[in-house]
Order: sequence, then C-alpha cells, then structure tokens
Amino acid sequence: MGKKNILFLLVNYFNEKEVAEFGTSQLGKYLKGDVHIIITDNGSKDAETLKQLAAKYENVTVVKPDKNLGYFGAANFGLSCYLIKNDDLPDAVIVCNTDIELINTDFIGDLNKVMNEKQFDVMGPDIYSTFMKYHQNPYIINRIGAEKMKLYKFVASNTLFYSMFTLLHLIKGKLFKSNTKSKVDKPLDTYAVHGSFMIFNKSYFDNGGILNYPSFLFGEELFVAELGLKLGLKTVYEPSLIVNHFQNSTTGIFKTAKSVKFLHESYSYLLKTFFASEDK
Repeated sequence: MGKKNILFLLVNYFNEKEVAEFGTSQLGKYLKGDVHIIITDNGSKDAETLKQLAAKYENVTVVKPDKNLGYFGAANFGLSCYLIKNDDLPDAVIVCNTDIELINTDFIGDLNKVMNEKQFDVMGPDIYSTFMKYHQNPYIINRIGAEKMKLYKFVASNTLFYSMFTLLHLIKGKLFKSNTKSKVDKPLDTYAVHGSFMIFNKSYFDNGGILNYPSFLFGEELFVAELGLKLGLKTVYEPSLIVNHFQNSTTGIFKTAKSVKFLHESYSYLLKTFFASEDK
C-alpha cells in the first residue's frame, strides 16, 4: 500500500524538444517525489536540451547507447541502466511516447490508487487519438490468430501495399467509426494494450516478463501480449486513467520503405515465434 515508486522510460530520436516538453509539462510536478524518468537518447541534434532537463530535475537521467536501439530496445537499455544504480525494480515501469498529454489532474495519484486496489501485470489507460478521433484502448481484446498475422505480414511486404492498406484504414476510421473505437467505460481484461502508453507492474518482471524485444521496431504490443499469455500474466484496460495521444507527430501516418521493412521483419518474428504451431 501507499505511494509507489514509478519509472518512466522515454525514448528520444531527434525529437528532444518534444521529449523535454513532455518531461516538464506532464511530469515535472511529480519529479520531486517517487517518480523518475530515464531518457534513452537514440539520436539527437541538440543533446543540450536533454541535459538541461536532467539538470533541472534530479529524478531525470539521460543515457546514451552506442547506436539506435529502436523503441523497446531503448526502453530496455534505460531499465538496465536504472538497475545498475538501484537494488530493485520500481513498483511500476511506464514505457510511453512523448506525444502524450496526461488528462487526470493527478495522474500519478490516480495510478497509485489503482495499483493499491487492483491486481494486474500490464495495464493500458484510456488513450484518445486526437488525429483519428477514437480511443485506442482496449487495443485488442481477443487474441489474434496465425491467419491474421500472415495478413499483417503480407501487407507489410510491400510499401505500396502498406500505403493502400493504411489509406483504407484511415477512410474507414474517419467515415465509419465502429463501437470498438468508442470509449469503453468499464475496466476489462484484454489481450493487448496500445504501445504508446504501457504500464508494467513490478509483477510483470518478477514473473518472467521482459522488454528485450528482438525486433527493432513495431509489434511491441503483440510481443507483450504473447509473453503475457505464455507466462499466465494479467493484462487489463483501465478507463479511469486517461491520456491524449497526438498520434504520429514524429513517425508519420504513411511509413517510409525502411519503416515498412522493419514492420515486415517484426511480423515475421512474431509469426515464427508465437504462432508457428497454428501456421499450417
């Protein structure tokens, strides 16, 4: 019970102004307490911006790997750096984007309350996409199968295919909002939560969960979801915690050929690792 020690793992990739703004405006009021930030700098034009943030708040640390580690790779590196200086894991680890606005007046206080009252290993808040005008959690309620994974892999096999699929998805989302994209008001157990804001209870790691995702980018939600199933972990959606997601402020809706390649590699890995027995 009581206050929880909470670690935010942020990733910078030539987006240091947004990272610094998120740290100051969204988390600044919490940084004299039990909230800490580790920023993994995958690449920056103005590293001084991040240094100034760390100088302003003693609970902010910037770490620099030898190369760009991707999203979860960088988060895992940040967590490893935290554990070098600390004897134990924090009560909660949050891996999130920095194009995020915390809507709760006291987000950390409300998170503490949820953690004291509810059992979970992985949690996703209500995430509202200001671009798509819909709620991104619960991300996937029921487990997908090998056939859908093969479809995802096929779509990501070609930049043109992916662009056409994305365009159709955007049109469908704008014109025909389904009930699953409306706000879900009740907490529920779910298969996967959206990767833009993932809350990991200490129990996730104590029971074998990891952030060491072998793929460079994309598919992190499915990786965590499949690990959760394998380890018997509890993944939940919690509507009392609310964030806005200013989606794709850095990555863009239509991905580059390089990004589509990473996406295809991730789907190939996930299909081979977790869905091989179904892929007949």
